[in-house]
Amino acid sequence: MNRHHLLGAASINALLFFVSADALAQQSLPTIDVGARRGPARQSVSSAPRGPSRPSAPAAGPVVAPTAGLDRYAEPKPAPFSRTIPQNVPAVVESRTRQEIEKTVNVMTSAEAFKYLPSLLIRERYIGDRNAIVSGRTTGTIESAKTLVYADNVLLSNLLGNSFNFPPRWGMVSPAEIDRVDVIYGPFSALYPGNSIGGVLAITTRMPDKFELHASATGALQPFSLYGRSELDGAGNANLLIGDRFGDFRYFFSYDHLTSQGQAQTFPGNFMTPFAPRNGTRFFGGYQDFNQNGIPRIITGAAGADFQQQDMAKLKMSYDIAPLLRATYTLGVWNLENKTTVESFIYDRNGVPIYNTQSGRVAIGSFAVTPGGVNPGWGGSTHLMQALSLKRDTGGVFDFDLSATSYNFLRDYSQNATSYGLRPNDAATAYNINTTGQNTVNTGTYWRTGDARFIWRPMQDAFGKHEVSFGGHADVYSLNTVTSLTPFAGNNYAMGLTGVNYGKTETKAVYIQDAWKFLPDWKLIGGGRGEFWHAYNGSNVAGGLATGSGPASGLVPVVPAQARVGQFPDAYKNSFSPKAALEYQVTPEFAMRGSMGRAYRFPTVNELFQSLATSSTLVINNPNLQPEISTSWDLTGEYRKVDAFNGAVGLFNPRVSLFLDDRWNAIVSQSSIGPTGQIVTQNANLDKARFRGVEAAIVMKDILTPGLDYSGSVTFVDSKILSNGSALATTGGASGSPFPTAAGVLLNGMQYPRVPRIRIRSVLSYSPTTDWSISFGARYASAAFVTLNNVDFNHNNYGSADSEYLVFDAKMNYKLAPEWTLTAGVDNIGRWKYYVNPNPYNQRTFFLGLKYDIGGLDGAATVAGLNGGVGAGVPGAR
Repeated sequence: MNRHHLLGAASINALLFFVSADALAQQSLPTIDVGARRGPARQSVSSAPRGPSRPSAPAAGPVVAPTAGLDRYAEPKPAPFSRTIPQNVPAVVESRTRQEIEKTVNVMTSAEAFKYLPSLLIRERYIGDRNAIVSGRTTGTIESAKTLVYADNVLLSNLLGNSFNFPPRWGMVSPAEIDRVDVIYGPFSALYPGNSIGGVLAITTRMPDKFELHASATGALQPFSLYGRSELDGAGNANLLIGDRFGDFRYFFSYDHLTSQGQAQTFPGNFMTPFAPRNGTRFFGGYQDFNQNGIPRIITGAAGADFQQQDMAKLKMSYDIAPLLRATYTLGVWNLENKTTVESFIYDRNGVPIYNTQSGRVAIGSFAVTPGGVNPGWGGSTHLMQALSLKRDTGGVFDFDLSATSYNFLRDYSQNATSYGLRPNDAATAYNINTTGQNTVNTGTYWRTGDARFIWRPMQDAFGKHEVSFGGHADVYSLNTVTSLTPFAGNNYAMGLTGVNYGKTETKAVYIQDAWKFLPDWKLIGGGRGEFWHAYNGSNVAGGLATGSGPASGLVPVVPAQARVGQFPDAYKNSFSPKAALEYQVTPEFAMRGSMGRAYRFPTVNELFQSLATSSTLVINNPNLQPEISTSWDLTGEYRKVDAFNGAVGLFNPRVSLFLDDRWNAIVSQSSIGPTGQIVTQNANLDKARFRGVEAAIVMKDILTPGLDYSGSVTFVDSKILSNGSALATTGGASGSPFPTAAGVLLNGMQYPRVPRIRIRSVLSYSPTTDWSISFGARYASAAFVTLNNVDFNHNNYGSADSEYLVFDAKMNYKLAPEWTLTAGVDNIGRWKYYVNPNPYNQRTFFLGLKYDIGGLDGAATVAGLNGGVGAGVPGAR
């Protein structure tokens, strides 16, 4: 577990405790209507000393919450520059403030802030998991390009690809920076591209109004066991956040360090196939169970236990050029060093552990087993993020937000041993060694984005009040991947190339959207988005050098391999996506909204052009992919009552949403295990799928006693493949499976992969005083099929699975002194063993942390209304 590294990280954490501090405070929060902002104006840290008072917006539209004078849970008037998602979003919006996150979530990474939001799963398998992608109402656990993640309008989503290998860049945001998080459900706003099929996640940080110094340190410990392997994995996180204001200039500097040991992620093995008794090395040990198709298999080892050190340094600066006109520059650098270790569960007759063999197989009786690769790996990355924005935020007649971002892979490589360990021959009388490794370099890969957003709120009454949003967008994504053979595993020196992948995609877009309050209780939001997509310069080359079969003993030779070159033609696609929503405030307590949105999700550069081959995996690109098209519908009703049930509940706020998503040309990824144990993955279009569901959520505050709060949700989804006229090569069971591959109409009526039928999120918290709080959370999801033909019925064990889970969490906060806060918690109290594609999630994990804060806003204010809900054009406004 690299104990000396972990002890060193613990020492750093302890040192930082006494020199720094953490604890962001809540800023004034956005409201929800086209017009006048409701509630008493709370002075903003960003604007209090600055210029004239902020003008009010046009006349109010329908709102869920009564005026703040009658609703003590209503959010106050938003501060300028505190909003990162726009007003009048025609969709469900769910929000959590910093106080609620700190009270209920054991946080060590920014991804965990979304843990209890309805219908969401953040695929974080262990602390610091860099493949933590987002799964939503109608998106699975390997569909990263169907959800957008922003931090202060800087895109964190990695839209270079669409799989677990392309997660949002969570490491660019420290948990200590987060002031609030918001989620827009569905592709209903014209302001966002078609990648919003699964929703938009927005992280908001803030700028200081006076000197602030914050520090925090958290440690975690996880006992883990599976297939006879027992681990004790630790993690440590230290954070420093310092900021100040000098007149019109503000800055925040943050530094975040995370050291983490993850549990083993893969347990290679395979089912047994008949063959001649002498064909393969006889082995001892291993663990036998059944794979997802119910076929007996032998688990032969453990791999992918990832030890990592992540460091993030970020500087955010702003200057108020004029009252309510602000320029902001953000510079972030993220660095990673990691290595993965392996363990063999089998050994030959001489007691030598078997990681790989000369024939590729091992024998048990008259059966052969292809164990799969058990090879260690190494990696390192340095990424640079920059963002520049100019924003006018008056809330008056005309506002704008101009921004440009860039993300560069300054250094990015991963290495794996080609075939690790002493490799016995069939009789275990001679061994050879393959010292080579494979190096995959993504250095030079990048993306750029630019957005121009404008808002016009005419003072004239044109059959009611209007708020018109319009603007443009441009982006480019550039792939640069080079693989090479190295003489020694873990060595950067390249003997020769084995693969080169290049390609680019770019998208330009324009949009317009109008929020029209045409009657006192009615509001219509309509608009459209035009997108122009181009893929070009696509090519890949495979070949060059490879390892030979080698002698029975000695070193395995390196031999030339014939190169295969692929040049792909440019592709152009255009689209128009209409959006519309109609809101009606039925009574002061009850509102309804119906929404409709069309979205086009264009193929990513990696899906089109990247083809990679290693000893254990083969990824096949598809340059003929078509954009997937989604037509989504949502009907939501929300009720909000203060002092409900004769005052027994301070706030009673239930919501029910019915949703429908018809999807054409859905891009799906399927994998199977080939005859050599290699996992083969490819993408293809699926003709049509349909997602129908209901999501119910509720927030209650001050239940029977002040400080006792509850929020929860349950989501039911029926996801069906309606038609498919083409075949996928890898839709069936693994090689040798009794289940054939499924083509065409055989898929009709099957469940869409990786979307569970049921998801539940629930958290109960109690804060009897401002000095301490305790919370108890629960998360549940039913198992989901991962193959298109639904033959993987054995969900709840290791393998290509999205298994069922029922996880309970707890957290306690106690204020030792005005500046000191102690936190303790447990995730997965019941130690539920659950899996995703095919890796195990963390088991029972213990947390202990300490925070120290100087300056900042008062964090004791109560902010209600977590559901976003109807009429909620902006985050969390209730």
